Amino acid sequence: MVLVLDFDQTLTTTDTLSAIVAIAKRKHPDSREFSWFTKQYLADYAAHESRWAQLTASRAVNRNLLNQYLESFRPIEAASLDRMSQHGLLAGLTQADLYTGGRLVQLRPNAADVVGQFLHTRGCHVCVVSVNWSADFIRGALDASGIDSKLIRVYCNDLDFDTSTGVSSGKVRPRLVVAGDKVAAIAKFKNEIMQQCGGDPLLVYAGDSLTDLPALLLADIGLLVGQSSRVTRWCHQLGVEFGKPRTSEGNRILYRLHDWASAPRLIDQTVGRAHL
Repeated sequence: MVLVLDFDQTLTTTDTLSAIVAIAKRKHPDSREFSWFTKQYLADYAAHESRWAQLTASRAVNRNLLNQYLESFRPIEAASLDRMSQHGLLAGLTQADLYTGGRLVQLRPNAADVVGQFLHTRGCHVCVVSVNWSADFIRGALDASGIDSKLIRVYCNDLDFDTSTGVSSGKVRPRLVVAGDKVAAIAKFKNEIMQQCGGDPLLVYAGDSLTDLPALLLADIGLLVGQSSRVTRWCHQLGVEFGKPRTSEGNRILYRLHDWASAPRLIDQTVGRAHL
């Protein structure tokens, strides 16, 4: 089995990007406030949403439209990362700073126990695929919760560090910007596992937002964490019913995950049904 996890608000209780900024702010208290970057991003986002609504008002809702819509945010996300890099928002941080800051992050109840259980299940391979800005931060959060991050592959954006000093320039290397990048990273990870172990392993994906929806629908078992109204609306428009196998797609299924403790049961009952 291949278990792929989003990070922010899937494993964690809150979005953690502001926590990364807070680490940098403690080092450079006179730097530009994060609220300025947020305001610029939201302005771009709102303008884009307005344009998109006009362009697609008469188009049929399908998977292609979903993918086009999510891909259309690439310039918005890229511009946001460029602003951060140009203004050095995260400059001066070390990998140790980020790892230590990550250790303060709180995971959702039962998430650490469940991920740890799968990590030690024979034949199960786990990775995190996130639009977060730091693999060190993510690893700090996992390790602090008792999850051995050395056993987990982490795909995310990351800071550029000076090889001689180990200090970040503040430049963010954009590796995962939009939903399609997540899908590509998942495919890469799964292909590597197939080459190492053979066969076609079951793919389970857990995510919380619309950016996760293509991966949730790609997975044999998708686990939607939380109550995203946008995901619910798109699923309704696409004809995707929660908890019901999609027979035209090889019985792929999407569940709502209200508590991480129920994840093993949902996976086991789905695998068991497939072998009836």
